Amino acid sequence: MEMLFFSMVAAVTIVGCLIGAVEPHLPAFITQSFRYGKHSLKDRRNHLVARLEVPKSSFRHFYVFALVWSTMALYLVLRTTVAGKPAPEALVTFLDFLCGMRRTEKNRRNHLVARLEVPKSSFRHFYVFALVWSTMALYLVLRTTVAGKPAPEALVTFLDFLCGMRRTEKSTSLETLLATFCLFLQCCRRFWETHFLQIFSRTSRINITHYLVGYIHYFGAFVAILGHSQGFVTVAGNAVITPDHLSWRILLSGAVFLYAWWHQWRSNVILARLRMDASGKVVTEKHLMPTGGYFEVVSSPHMMFECLMYISLILILRGNIAWLFVTAWVVANQAQVAHLTHAWYLETFPNYPKTRRALIPFVF
Repeated sequence: MEMLFFSMVAAVTIVGCLIGAVEPHLPAFITQSFRYGKHSLKDRRNHLVARLEVPKSSFRHFYVFALVWSTMALYLVLRTTVAGKPAPEALVTFLDFLCGMRRTEKNRRNHLVARLEVPKSSFRHFYVFALVWSTMALYLVLRTTVAGKPAPEALVTFLDFLCGMRRTEKSTSLETLLATFCLFLQCCRRFWETHFLQIFSRTSRINITHYLVGYIHYFGAFVAILGHSQGFVTVAGNAVITPDHLSWRILLSGAVFLYAWWHQWRSNVILARLRMDASGKVVTEKHLMPTGGYFEVVSSPHMMFECLMYISLILILRGNIAWLFVTAWVVANQAQVAHLTHAWYLETFPNYPKTRRALIPFVF
């Protein structure tokens, strides 16, 4: 329950600060989801969010629930504290299920959360989805930018539904093609790694929310690109690539992406080989201390290069606010995981190099 309320506090605080500071630049669906009543968003309304709205008078409903639930809680407390009767066993089990059986500080696993966990190897599933979705996106971009055909009307309507009717072109056809191709390359490599390179521990598990977020991320990343790209804002848009679209900015961004892409692959190979012998046979599922490559300067170079790939695409997709949010999400997620990983290495291996940082060489 602590995590539930912490998440609610964090969400309200972060979104509230964003609305107070940069509301004109936020996607309409964020502002519309946060504001209600007399503060509700009057223009730039998102059709998908509008379908999820109910009358404000529905506040009455959860006060009916609150009255019933609080009456039950008061009865149970009076029964135990005044009448001196023990708490019902079913209630104790229910609270254990929700709040965890905290017998020791080392055994704090919540049974409800444990039921929502899936094997970590399930990462493979959303890379299957990512490969299929990225292939479809690349086909649509090539169809529009190279073959010169207009974007399908159904796709434009779909993007209007997700990104709002007032979206504008922020990227040229070449920028769209390069960004889509870069992400397609990443999806291809991650599909290969999760199916044929990485060795997942059979006991390692992830929360189902992490699993579902993987699908949302790759789906949303391509929508963020296409939603503000030349040729995908209107059906009649002309998106054929012309030589004047090429620039040093695009070349530099592509070069940085490929550098990060390649070294993330090398880092993942180093991690996989920790669990293999010289012949390539899997000999352990334990986490061992990695060495070599960029592991000499940071604990999680694969996460560092993940961030660098998304940051490099900002140069290509300049002006695309949606992509800034995608990148911010990636960096925030990778940074906190890298921090936890670094702390675990320091705690687990007494001889762990003190000069290594978590994510950014010599800094963090």
